[in-house]
Order: sequence, then structure tokens, then C-alpha cells
Amino acid sequence: MLPPNRARGPGPTLVRLLLRTPLLALPFALFFWVQKGAAPRLFIYYFLAAFVFALIIGLANWATEHFVLPRFGEVEVADRPSVLRIVGFHGGASLLGTLIAGLILHFTLIPDLLRGPRDIALFAMYTLLFTALFLGIGIASAFYRRVESRARAEHELRVARNIQGSFLPTSFPAMGAVEVDALNVPSREVSGDFYDVVPDGEGRFLIAIADVAGKGIPAALLSSMLQASLRTQAGSIPSVSAILRNVNALVYRGTAIEQFATFCLARLDTTTLELTFCNAGHNYPVILKRDGRIATLERGGTVVGILANATYEEGVVALEPGDRMLLYTDGVSEAASPSGELYGEERLLALLRGLPAGLGCKESIARILDEVRRFMGQTEAGDDITMVMARVADPVRP
Repeated sequence: MLPPNRARGPGPTLVRLLLRTPLLALPFALFFWVQKGAAPRLFIYYFLAAFVFALIIGLANWATEHFVLPRFGEVEVADRPSVLRIVGFHGGASLLGTLIAGLILHFTLIPDLLRGPRDIALFAMYTLLFTALFLGIGIASAFYRRVESRARAEHELRVARNIQGSFLPTSFPAMGAVEVDALNVPSREVSGDFYDVVPDGEGRFLIAIADVAGKGIPAALLSSMLQASLRTQAGSIPSVSAILRNVNALVYRGTAIEQFATFCLARLDTTTLELTFCNAGHNYPVILKRDGRIATLERGGTVVGILANATYEEGVVALEPGDRMLLYTDGVSEAASPSGELYGEERLLALLRGLPAGLGCKESIARILDEVRRFMGQTEAGDDITMVMARVADPVRP
């Protein structure tokens, strides 16, 4: 992270330095004028002397900030060697600036400034005082700007998270005998995962889940692009494999080479309970049958965004009353305990089998999340956690 001053360029910071130097010199001039008990008419000389000190020291630190420190790479506030380097260089610049200013004044305005050992010793003490003072002011100002910049960036990320969250559905309409719910818990301010549930107006709806490689803003932008592409095609293209082929082509052509995503897409007919799916390299969604049997949705193809002409094939399964289907990202299965052990698919399947038969999707997802967090303990989540669950209700018995 570049220091804000350096990021703004030397020109604007030099102008600001020249404008604020008279204000910075004023309190020093008052201090020495009062200390010496000088006549009012002599105040201008004290002000000029303080101005020379402030200007030369300021120029020395300005040159250090823009022409010396950049040679040593970027600076992170949390990196102790980098901070010590900043302090050392600015301290040296303040010391050198004070000495240069003293010599300038000795040969111009104050010829007797360094006339004897006592004056030289006194000047040395003032040199150390000025160095410490200007160094403190400079470091405090630099860190304040860095903290301010970081706070602004965090605010922008929170705004981005709120915008992204508004795109993810949080309420789901009744779809005959099928109940659906979903959850996204980002590991950072913005998420690289996305899910969506899109009705097509004919008693069917698409269920999608994706996990974009990487984290932060680039991953969030790609996930938003995937969701926009899905919604654009949802009502006009009946084949889920064709939709994924189009998504793959979009990602391949429109993003950097290292950007790709796993993507699972299914279309469920709420009348026949037929589920057509295509899995592009995603964690295998799980169908938990009412009798406890497990089926996984594996047919599909490679992740989207890697191959220009990737092909995808569809699979079809028939759901029955009492069946549950869980789509999830690897933030669930790869959640780590304090000892580094992964939660894993076996624990997830055992948890699914143990859920009460009549438990709704929202409550089921909440239980899974609670168990994953209990397993993680105090370990920070390393990836986004996203889940989508669909459940076919049991028929109402008379």
C-alpha cells in the first residue's frame, strides 16, 4: 500500500508544504521571541528564522517521502521493518534539514548563531528537539492519512457488500410443494460466491450456486456478472447446459486468464418434480432421500472460464415428497478446526441425515451453519459460506 502522500505525487504535496510552512513557523517564532524577551520589532526576525527551519526541514522530508522511500518498495502499516524504515529516514531528513537551516541562518540572518562552543552545543540540543518534534508531527500525520484512507476503503467495501447483498434473494415465493431457502456468509466484506433462485413463469424455476476463484472485489464483480448472465437467459433458454455454455464463453472472453468459477445450475419442475441439472466443477450437490439414501449431482463439465469451447452435459433426477437437496460451496466442507482439520463431506452428510424430517429449509441451513461454526471454534473463516436448500413437502394426509 503506497503512502497517501506518495500516491498523490510530489507536485501537489510540495504546494501544500509551501502553503502551510508559514503557519507552522508561527508558534516556533512566538516561543523563541517570548523566551528571549525580545522587543516587538524583532519578532519578524524570529519568524523568518523559524520559517527557514520549517521550510528546509519540510523540504528534506518531502524529498525523502517521494524520492528516497519509493526505492525501498511499498509500505504496510502493520509491517514493523517498514515502519522503522520510515521513522529512520524521516528522522535523518529532519536532522539534516535542521543542520542545513542552521548553516543558512549562520551565514545570512544570524551571523553569530554558531559563534562559540556554547552556542554550538545549544544549537545541537535544539537540533535534536526540532528533529524529534518534526518527526513526531510527520509520522503522526502520515499515519493519520493512512488510517483515514483505510477507513474510507472499508466504508466503500461495506457499501459494496450492501449492494451485493441486495442482489441475493432473501425471500422465496411458494412454489407448489417445493420449499427453498438460501444463505451467504462472506469471509470478507464482499463475497465471491453467489446463489440465485429464478422462476421462469411456467411452474419451473432455476436454482444456481457458484464460487468464483479468488477473493475481494474482483471475485465479487465476476459473481455479479455471472448472476446477470443467468437472469438474462433464464426465461429464454430451456437447457441448463446451454446456459452454462454461454456463461463459460462470457467468462472466457471477458475476464483475466486467472479468473474462473465453479457453477452448478438446476431447473426444477414443481409439477412433475423432475430436476434437470448441470454441474461445472462445483461441489457435488446432495439429494437426501426420505429413506436416508444419498444421491449427488455430478454430471456436467469443467469450471467456467478455462476453456473457450467447453462442453457440458445434463443429468436428470426425479425428486419425491420428503426429499431434500443441498447445494453448497467449499466454505462449508473446507471449514477448518483450530487444529487444521477440515469439516469434510462425511460430517456434512451425517448432519443432513440427522435433521428432523419436518424441519424447514431455513431452519436446516441455520443448523448446518451452527455446526460448522462450532467445529471451527475461534478459527477465522477462510472462505465464503453459501448454501441453498430445496425440500419437497410430504403430501397432506386426510
